[in-house]
Amino acid sequence: MPFRRALGLLPLALLLLAWELAVQAKVYPPVLLPPPAKVLMVFVDDWDTVLGNAVASISRVAVGISLAFLFAVPLGLMIGRYRLLDTMTDWSIQIFRSIPPIALIPMALLFLGIGDKPAIALIFLAGTWPLLINTIFGVRGIERTLIKVARAARASEFLVMKDIILPASLPAIFTGLRLAVGGGWLTVVTAEMIAVKSGLGYMILNAQLTFRSDLIIAGIIVIGAIGLLADQAVRMVRAHVCRWQEGLTASPE
Repeated sequence: MPFRRALGLLPLALLLLAWELAVQAKVYPPVLLPPPAKVLMVFVDDWDTVLGNAVASISRVAVGISLAFLFAVPLGLMIGRYRLLDTMTDWSIQIFRSIPPIALIPMALLFLGIGDKPAIALIFLAGTWPLLINTIFGVRGIERTLIKVARAARASEFLVMKDIILPASLPAIFTGLRLAVGGGWLTVVTAEMIAVKSGLGYMILNAQLTFRSDLIIAGIIVIGAIGLLADQAVRMVRAHVCRWQEGLTASPE
């Protein structure tokens, strides 16, 4: 298993090698494509700038995705459980989920102004739809036999929801959470380039204006690293919460 995990570093090592070869071949001038060593020095010389902006971005994503989770999961459980709610909301969900959050940046700025609020609102929207849709399909994928048995045992609707529907939907909910975190992370970087004066997106845009290509690449690396860590964190929580599913589903060999 450790060897298989190490294989995940192979594409990154090849990319680093190609980067170094491109620098040595002077494909682009150093002001556009700095060597890896210069980018590494950003984490030494400008670590406070990178850290402060990274914390700002992480905070916005954490708030936005948490709000999306608290809103989308209960709503998805209800829509998946009751056909009438599904009929009432299906068209609206399909329409609104097709609108990219980035397209709403002008509206967010008009209504919420410059600052954290528009970024958090856009992250909320980016995280809501994958969470909502995956929760709905998680409920729909539950075997009807389980609910029929609970009904035969005179279980209340609350107990059916708490003891059957919610636990059985957790794998799908966590899949939606992984997608939501990824979507929220992409959204915050874009929103920070336009609507916020801090964060990794703002740092990258400001670095472009000052011709700091090393800081741009460092910001991109941090974005990718945090995205990986966030996804791994969700996967670890899912493995713990849904450990009952182990051995019941197909997995890569």
